[in-house]
Amino acid sequence: MIDLKEILINSNYKKETEELINIAYLAYKHWETYWTGFNSTYVCEEILKDFENLNDFKFFIYGGFSSSQRSRIACFRGDNIPEEDALKNNFPAQGIKINGNFLFDNATQDDFRSLLIENGVNQIKIGDIWTIGDRGAQGIIDNTNIKHLDENIFYLRDVEVKVNVVGIDELVIPSGRSKKLVNTVEASTRLDAIASAGFRVSRTKIIERIENGMLRLNGSKVNKPTINLKIGDKLELENKGFIEILNLEITKRERWKVKLLRK
Repeated sequence: MIDLKEILINSNYKKETEELINIAYLAYKHWETYWTGFNSTYVCEEILKDFENLNDFKFFIYGGFSSSQRSRIACFRGDNIPEEDALKNNFPAQGIKINGNFLFDNATQDDFRSLLIENGVNQIKIGDIWTIGDRGAQGIIDNTNIKHLDENIFYLRDVEVKVNVVGIDELVIPSGRSKKLVNTVEASTRLDAIASAGFRVSRTKIIERIENGMLRLNGSKVNKPTINLKIGDKLELENKGFIEILNLEITKRERWKVKLLRK
């Protein structure tokens, strides 16, 4: 069986890893499938690297559609593996539509996510959220304790929105984000400089998000934009995906040629 302390020692995602270990015990005891809360798909993949050699358990990552940026991990016994179609069909989540007129008051994914959190939805119960032009947003949400949202009116700033809980098959699924190489030249290897270039977000906004704990470096939240990065470092920015530093090379003019992989 799992040694909780042993797996957690080297984990960069201790809270998420502990949750997975806890549901693994339940899956083993009750011969049923259990799901974690939503985390970034990348984090789910990183967590499972520590579980590769455990034959007692098997896992499945899914977020409601194939290119989801936030997913849940299903855990089940290695001797009681369900069909993939059954896991998808019984995925414990619903679709959500947030309809409103944002033509003159643009709203972001973060804004709609905050709206749900302010109205009683825990962050780990929220999957992908994506905007639908200036008409609002759609997304994936855990299917428990959401009756108070359905057919209800809320306000995002001064804009009235109506929330509808629907089937995931009723959503307009966004296109997947493909991997992309990013080459840039920066004055330094500071976190804020490289994150700004990699995520295509202004330096000011990147610093704000770093200070608000929205960026992770190698799995850990950081709040100092002045940290110098190195080859192999991985950054995760909430709702913006991930970048990995593939190469750093100093130029004759003492600037830095930076090669990144964004995904």
